[in-house]
Amino acid sequence: MGYTQTDYYETIIQRQIRSGRASNKSEVINQALALLDAVTQGRGPAGASFGNADELEALLLQAGPPAAMTAARKARIYGRLKG
Repeated sequence: MGYTQTDYYETIIQRQIRSGRASNKSEVINQALALLDAVTQGRGPAGASFGNADELEALLLQAGPPAAMTAARKARIYGRLKG
């Protein structure tokens, strides 16, 4: 089985590995597919504020336009990942 991997997705994969959430690329991909399957089957992540893809889409639409990524915002979001 093959797939196309872009720089964008490679960055996400590497961030997950660096943060300790996964130990290798296969684990990241398996986790992502399991989450996708759970959401599309109406079994959102435990403790999440959504239970299915429609509820997730509604939450994302309610969030409004994206905010600019400032240095302070980036530190607040990603700072906890540094170990």
